[in-house]
Amino acid sequence: MEDIRFGSFVLDRRKRRLLRGFEVVRIGARALDVLEVLAVHRDRVVGRDEIMETVWPDTVVGDNNLNVQVANLRRLLGADAIVTVPGRGLAFALDVLPEDPELALPDRPSVVVLPFETFVGPSDLDWLADGFVEDITTELSRFRDLFVVARNSAFVYRQMPRDLRAVARELGVRYVVEGSVRARPDRVRVTAQLIDATQGVHVWAESFDHDLADHFETQARVARAIVTSLSPQIGRAEAERIRVLAPNDLNAHGLAQRGWEVISSGEMAYDPGPRDHAEALAREALLRDPGSALAWRVLAWVAWWNVYHATAPSIPDTLAAGIEAATRAIELDRTDHSARRLRAQLHFMNQDVAAGLPEMRQAHEMNPNCAVTLCWLGFYEAIEGDPGLGVPRVQAGLRRSPRDPARGSMLCALGFSQFAARDYAATSEAAARALSEAAQGATPLILGTIGQVGEGRLGAAAATFAKVQAMAPKLVEARLAGRWLSANPDYRTRAHTFFRVAAGLLPPEAAEPLR
Repeated sequence: MEDIRFGSFVLDRRKRRLLRGFEVVRIGARALDVLEVLAVHRDRVVGRDEIMETVWPDTVVGDNNLNVQVANLRRLLGADAIVTVPGRGLAFALDVLPEDPELALPDRPSVVVLPFETFVGPSDLDWLADGFVEDITTELSRFRDLFVVARNSAFVYRQMPRDLRAVARELGVRYVVEGSVRARPDRVRVTAQLIDATQGVHVWAESFDHDLADHFETQARVARAIVTSLSPQIGRAEAERIRVLAPNDLNAHGLAQRGWEVISSGEMAYDPGPRDHAEALAREALLRDPGSALAWRVLAWVAWWNVYHATAPSIPDTLAAGIEAATRAIELDRTDHSARRLRAQLHFMNQDVAAGLPEMRQAHEMNPNCAVTLCWLGFYEAIEGDPGLGVPRVQAGLRRSPRDPARGSMLCALGFSQFAARDYAATSEAAARALSEAAQGATPLILGTIGQVGEGRLGAAAATFAKVQAMAPKLVEARLAGRWLSANPDYRTRAHTFFRVAAGLLPPEAAEPLR
């Protein structure tokens, strides 16, 4: 049931209303019915009897009822809007504008942040809501995998009744963020929710409470918290959506996006199957579009995990290929913080701290809202940079995104950072929490093994070592040979010694002086 546009008016047939611009015009129900009959059949003269039967079905009314409604419409639309054809009936005489073409959805996840509702106290803090929307829109735009509609287009809907499906069609987006602001002079509560407007599905919602002592700092802090929580939920919803599509239904970006989902969800698995699948999807995407930055980024992430798990046929060649893939992604999109994070991680894997640490810090500066990047930065600060920044940075990342799909690897980053700080009990606790998030991951077992030796729990460490050896033999072989993710001699010596103690290759006394 399409809208009908004429002059400055829009007849919204779905919601049975007449709009002038963005304002609802007051018009009686019968007048609206008469207008719809005439506008729908604008290509011909409509007989008075036909109008009467349509507008007043099964009701006996006089001609004067129709005359009254037509007179009301002429006063509203103009005297020439409806023409009387003697002996035949009435005709709609205004030019109907063509329907706006429906915007195609972008090849990336697309989102608009609509104006928030405002519930304010006596201090009249109505302006706060607009500030939150503007900041959220700006911060979402830092995620290069998202298509974000500009605030000016979103603010058109401030005073309009909202049909989210219609908003999505008009703006060409899949996801809509709505919210509300409740403010008092000293406190503000912001509630935000994410809707898949094309399906009418509620994806995520959360509330944020903050002190309002410094208005602008509070606004920025809450906006960052919302965005950090919101972005992973869009990624998760997109992963579920594209998982059911056949590869032939996907364009190059869709194939790369599926590859990113596969490697991200299976990153901690020792089994190379998910990595092989992600690589195949990325290479198929590059056959269709060699300029797919996301596909190159997938290849870099695949390379990193293959080197980490020692499942690459040649570690030096795989590292070189991974760095090249990350570099290609950055050349195609120099604002892609994820590609920079991956290149930094590959540099670290290559024992090149001088290249890795500045680039990891730059990745965080480019998008401080990315909790995953913040956690990896914390890990590398702990083992290669400023140790005092390590654990707090990872903890901040975990707080910012409490329901992140990558939480397992983020908890591992916390545990290794705590190991670097010699907090072995916290290391073991983080390992247990990571294992609950990623039961098939070998990394939490590696972490748990060295943490338990650090605590002096050698029996538990031996049992954990046996589990990881059965699950990931090549990874265990690499660690026993001394290959760890750090060039820091203190960290490497402790991790290597503790792991070999758990394996029974060194006596328990070897760990004593290092604790």
